[in-house]
Amino acid sequence: MRRALESLLAQDYSNWRAILFDDGNVEPTRAILDDLRDSRFVFRPNDGRFGAARNIGQSFCGTAYLGGTHFGVLEDDNFWHPTYLSRSLQIMADHSVSIVQSNQWVEEAGPDDGPGKVLSATTLGDCHAEGRWRPEQFKVPLLWRLPISNSGLFWQMDSRSDLRADDIPDAVLQEWVRAFRIVDDVYFVREPLGVWRANGTESQRSAIGPKSGGWGGFLRREKAIQTMRREVYASIGRGKESSEILSARFPTPLEIREQGVRRALLRWPAGSHLSWSRRVDLFTKASLLKLSI
Repeated sequence: MRRALESLLAQDYSNWRAILFDDGNVEPTRAILDDLRDSRFVFRPNDGRFGAARNIGQSFCGTAYLGGTHFGVLEDDNFWHPTYLSRSLQIMADHSVSIVQSNQWVEEAGPDDGPGKVLSATTLGDCHAEGRWRPEQFKVPLLWRLPISNSGLFWQMDSRSDLRADDIPDAVLQEWVRAFRIVDDVYFVREPLGVWRANGTESQRSAIGPKSGGWGGFLRREKAIQTMRREVYASIGRGKESSEILSARFPTPLEIREQGVRRALLRWPAGSHLSWSRRVDLFTKASLLKLSI
């Protein structure tokens, strides 16, 4: 948390205020704030334990906290580069958008939750090309991956998109739903403007295996993702934009795209990049998932 807050203090845009929603670490957090001594930090510990999904949901609730007009969420294990706020605001002005999603470097966690190693990998570098995207286009990668990251998302209060997802009790699924509900144009910044810390299952950005909630929770999450993929596929079909699935504006390899489409029991609109056995495996698992719970 100290590192995250110090990255705020290092911003070259200084007209900000930050609310700290603390979910059970009150004394250590208060000690850090006492040490940093900056009146722009507003401490709001939760009344009891909320859990990850409900806690972060407060940040996306649609309320104009402290009279603000622009908002971002900095999770305590991540941090922003000094130009994060100024670049996001400038991009909004230059491109007339109300949502900016920036890329982030990935940090490999160190031992005992200590400093880690920042890798050459990024969170979203293989997702979108740099530029402004219509919401229908921006959501196409939902067919094969999650196209947003909480700590790289910056938005104006007057955007039409419902980013709350506070009706979703699963913190990982919240991000998928948040992306699915975007209805505004989005500008994607390919240059990493911050660092996202990978903490194993604590930081999953796609449903790769069972997490909190046990096997039933994992299946519900996967089935919800499958349903969203089918709706995205149907929406681009109605708009006669199915060629978007193959667009070169998405850096994701076609093989990965095809696997995502087939996981939703959807038709891949080109020649297959997968072996016959892999296609059968994906069909079998996707069919079982669709019939589950």
